Amino acid sequence: MKTEDLRFAAFAGRTSEGAEKFCILEIGEKRILRVYTQTEGELQNGDIYMGRVEKSSAGIGACFADIGKAEPVFLAEKLTAGTELPLRIKSPARGGKRAMACSRIPAELAGLIAEKAAHAAKGSCLYHVPTPLEESLKRCAGNDRALWITADEALYLRAKALAPEGARLKLHTDRDITLCALYGLSTKLSRILSMRVNLPSGGELVIQETEAMVVVDVNSAKAVHGKEKEKTILQLNLEAAEELAYQIEARRLSGILMVDFVNMKEKESETILLSRLKELSELCEPRYRVEDITKLGIVELSRRRTEDSIRAEKDFLNSTILTK
Repeated sequence: MKTEDLRFAAFAGRTSEGAEKFCILEIGEKRILRVYTQTEGELQNGDIYMGRVEKSSAGIGACFADIGKAEPVFLAEKLTAGTELPLRIKSPARGGKRAMACSRIPAELAGLIAEKAAHAAKGSCLYHVPTPLEESLKRCAGNDRALWITADEALYLRAKALAPEGARLKLHTDRDITLCALYGLSTKLSRILSMRVNLPSGGELVIQETEAMVVVDVNSAKAVHGKEKEKTILQLNLEAAEELAYQIEARRLSGILMVDFVNMKEKESETILLSRLKELSELCEPRYRVEDITKLGIVELSRRRTEDSIRAEKDFLNSTILTK
């Protein structure tokens, strides 16, 4: 998708605990490119706060620190109680787990943070990472063919106050067609929420997420036929690799991914597939790594976890977007 064709559709709702929550979809011509979610008051990966170590567990080499929020953050580091220092958020609180932080500050920010920390009180935000709402507005600025749109008037007014000069915003007020229908979001969302994803050739991907890993099975269905079977299988696997790269990004998949492609007999075919997978990883941020291919032909991928899979957002997406 070209930059000048950017489209963001924004929705507002609430979590089960009553906190305000936003969802922003980056929409391509035929599919949703990325799903961004933001809960009001939630810590952002990369935010840096002035913290104070409140409790240290020497036995496990970990501690808890107060950064001025309702609950302390967890650090897998051995620090002395009472120590005050800048702390960078590694992951916000999720599923009953505390937010995690660390004392390592990126080199490019070290000078700035040290200067601010010298006069900062506990709980002060020393560095703020743009929220998905702020980032989407920023990407629209200076681009007259980009559009940020919502049907929620309160969210529109909030975005208007945050938007940089040049960002084009629109409040959708057409009562004859919902924002969901306008962009065909029901069909587009099903492609990244369903377990089964059909491929143009007739094959399919079956994507199953577990606590330990993501398992992907490439089914040939009616796609493999004809005399040149090896060539046809390779083409199917390359097609599946293209779709997989999209699904990894759109579904926010991370951790260990085990992909069972259709078995190929020739080593050259495996080499071509692995090479293509590595090329496609450039499309993902963060990128995934092609680790290995097992004796059983299972391709192992890994990707650094920076946010939860959208599987955790399924109920919110269904109730907030598909009803608007």
